[in-house]
Amino acid sequence: MESDTVNKASTLNASGVLLLVAGLTFAALAGAIMKLLSDDLPITQILWFRFAGFFLLLLPIVVIRFRGAFLRPTPAWLQIVRGCLLPLSTGFFVVGVRTMDYAEAVAVLYVYPFIIAMVSPWLLGEPTRLSSWLGIVGGFAGILLIIRPSPDGFANPGTIWVLGTGFLVAGQLILNRKLGRDVSPWLTSIWGAGTATILLTPIMFPVWGPMEIEQLLLLLVLGALAAISQTMFAIALARSPAAELAPFTYSEIVAGIGIGFVIFGSLPSLLSWVGIAIVILSGVLVARSQMSR
Repeated sequence: MESDTVNKASTLNASGVLLLVAGLTFAALAGAIMKLLSDDLPITQILWFRFAGFFLLLLPIVVIRFRGAFLRPTPAWLQIVRGCLLPLSTGFFVVGVRTMDYAEAVAVLYVYPFIIAMVSPWLLGEPTRLSSWLGIVGGFAGILLIIRPSPDGFANPGTIWVLGTGFLVAGQLILNRKLGRDVSPWLTSIWGAGTATILLTPIMFPVWGPMEIEQLLLLLVLGALAAISQTMFAIALARSPAAELAPFTYSEIVAGIGIGFVIFGSLPSLLSWVGIAIVILSGVLVARSQMSR
């Protein structure tokens, strides 16, 4: 009986990891679609389809699971603040990735775990271990190898926007911690998508651009990918603790490399490969340090 219980727990953990990796792959694919569309369509129009489609597809699931309770999240103001950060961070990423290699952009985005670990003692009351600090230093070193700033500034202006995305994502995840473990990720997802849609609607229609049928289909796929990936994240978190899943989040960088090559025919430079490897190894070190706490 005990052996069966252990095997069942292991299976659940494995399924949580698989769902997380699949969700991150879909999220990376959604980012690539936004990069593709950004050359011809206004960014606000792309973002509106992403969040509105995400909201409409998740709404029936949330209503069935929570009924009217989803209209009264606790605390509502934190959900709204987090929702305001979502279109801003996604918009920053789309602006930045237009001029960057896609895989490099995804890797630079992963500056956020190091930012969270660095500010945790002050904002979350969570002490940072020496091993975490080593990972933080290594992570920033890896980011510098990818972006390679010079005394004259950044060679690629998109880097600044993607770095800004990383800081905003760190803010979102810190708010997730503030919301606490008792707040369902389903409610956090639906409120984030709803708030983003409401914010984008009045500024999207004045710049609405004509769309070809292929672009409309890609926009609909974009909304579906956002909803599917968030659903996978929610189920993964229900099956495995977030700390156990954290080291596997870097699979999104691997997915970004593959997607960038298939869709855009590009691969990171040699120095960027080294930087990406350092970012992944440092991130796993930070994640394992936090997991053992």
